[in-house]
Amino acid sequence: YNPPFLFNLIFCFIMALHNEQTMDSNQFPTPMIQPQRDPQTFNYYKFPDVSFWQDDPTTPQGINFTKMKTLTHGVIIRAGQNLWEDNEFKISWANAKHVGLSRGSYWFYDSRANPKRQAEKWVEVMGNDLGEMEMWCDFEDRYGGQFTGWRHWFDFMERLRQLVPHKQLGVYTGYYYWQEFAAGISYFGKYPLWIAWYNPELPRIPPIWDDWLYWQFTDNGDGTLYGVESLNIDLNYFNGTETDFLARYPNSQVQATLIATFGNVKVEYRKVN
Repeated sequence: YNPPFLFNLIFCFIMALHNEQTMDSNQFPTPMIQPQRDPQTFNYYKFPDVSFWQDDPTTPQGINFTKMKTLTHGVIIRAGQNLWEDNEFKISWANAKHVGLSRGSYWFYDSRANPKRQAEKWVEVMGNDLGEMEMWCDFEDRYGGQFTGWRHWFDFMERLRQLVPHKQLGVYTGYYYWQEFAAGISYFGKYPLWIAWYNPELPRIPPIWDDWLYWQFTDNGDGTLYGVESLNIDLNYFNGTETDFLARYPNSQVQATLIATFGNVKVEYRKVN
């Protein structure tokens, strides 16, 4: 029985095991996860997104964008889904513009409809007014249609680029959804990211993006506060301050414009912040 020899043998075995584990961890590095921090400690700028769900069709009034404008400079409005237009889009689009809100639109991609036809319908719905903010391609569909998957999303976005080549497009999605359907597809990383992440910590984003532009952090905002008829409303953070938001979308510094006619004379009244 030789205790020093046995001790040295055990020590060498432990060191060898440690070195093997170190090599494995170097070969397969742990993914970077952003630290958990309270978003309230950051000066992110907040704004809502809306659709026909925010309007009660049984009442004569619609969304009160004047009230919304007292809280934010921007709003994203659902333009449609599949091959149909959102019922409230036209009136919401016009009224948001009237009060001076910067506007973005989004289209809920539906795997049951041809992606190129969806892109064409979206552009048709927008007409000559594409808005001041981005056009957001909403990828969260689980209908399981024949046009499921990132290859069809590619066709959708490429057709949009042909139709509106000078308009900035963006991608809306969730982290786990993206990792399920399009993990590692770098093509989409060139577009701004609007990430849905309903957790208090900073959002986890797919690795093809360096950062997010918008973070949809809740679907349970105070609808009444923002002038909508639904009790709840989606709320988002812009990745920057109010000053940054106004610099990116300078149009939102201008509020309602009213044109009145007196005889043959047109007078424009413009209210500014």
